[in-house]
Order: sequence, then C-alpha cells, then structure tokens
Amino acid sequence: MFDRKKETWKKNVFLTLSIIFCILTLFGAVLCWTGKVHNAGYAVIPLLIENVFHAFYRNSKKALEENTK
Repeated sequence: MFDRKKETWKKNVFLTLSIIFCILTLFGAVLCWTGKVHNAGYAVIPLLIENVFHAFYRNSKKALEENTK
C-alpha cells in the first residue's frame, strides 16, 4: 500500500538535506580555492553525501509521480 503523505515527507527531507550538503560543498570549495584549507576533502565528501540524498529525492519524486497516475 502506498502512503502518499509519508512519501511526500521523505521527498521534502531528502531535498532539504541535499540542499544543505550542496551548500557545504560550495563552502568547502571556496575554502580550498582561497587557501584556508589544503585538503579537497572539505568539498568532495559533502558532494558525495549530497549525491546520495539527491538520488533518494529523485526516487521519491518518481514514486509519487508513478502512483499519482
């Protein structure tokens, strides 16, 4: 059984986390470019986590669209 309310809530949470980690990625990249840190991990690790949450967001959005029809 498909729970539309739960899936919508999950989609919103995944989108929010994806945006937060995208901002952290940009912040880490700026720190690397300005020379304040000498490790690209400050930008790469949040990017990987952001990609995971964005994939979860796309799957939730797709599930909602398929079950709406």
